[in-house]
Amino acid sequence: MATPRGQDADWRDPWPVKGVRPGEPEPSPGVTALAEDGFVAVFDVETLETDRDEYQDHLNNAAVVRIFNELRTAYIAARFAPDWPRYVRRQGLTVAVRELHVLYESEGWMHERYVGGTRVTQSRGKAVVVEQRLVEASTARPLARAWVLQLLVDADGRVAEWPSVFWDLVQDVQGGPAARVDDPARPAWGPP
Repeated sequence: MATPRGQDADWRDPWPVKGVRPGEPEPSPGVTALAEDGFVAVFDVETLETDRDEYQDHLNNAAVVRIFNELRTAYIAARFAPDWPRYVRRQGLTVAVRELHVLYESEGWMHERYVGGTRVTQSRGKAVVVEQRLVEASTARPLARAWVLQLLVDADGRVAEWPSVFWDLVQDVQGGPAARVDDPARPAWGPP
């Protein structure tokens, strides 16, 4: 008989992120601005050659979305690992992005240095809302913001409640609980 999915899972790669440096970011006005805005998980971001717009030498729109995805992974790797990734795998769960909203605030250039922050801001029904910011490091000029609606999906494709172990980690990392917003008008997600 095969081992049930995820039972032998462990946190294999301590830094599975591309373009986000592990560890504390270099001091900068950008880091200060993100800290003053309440972000406790802030990282230096390095652009990749694939982030370049081939015609104008600035970051393409997909680059910002890629960076936000990597920042969410970095947040988990730096602050929640190995406990949360191990829990998700062993329970046969998947963290899924249901919605991703990006507000572009200024143009970003390949030669600039960026810092980004990620935090869990609230629980809405069975969803978690993650907020992110990306700023230019030397000036703190806002580049983009993102709001991500994440769901926890079980092996049968049904949306699950986020367990207390997750909320305990959020509280430990962020210094307080995330807000809880009940929204009964939101339609159900997942297979019928």
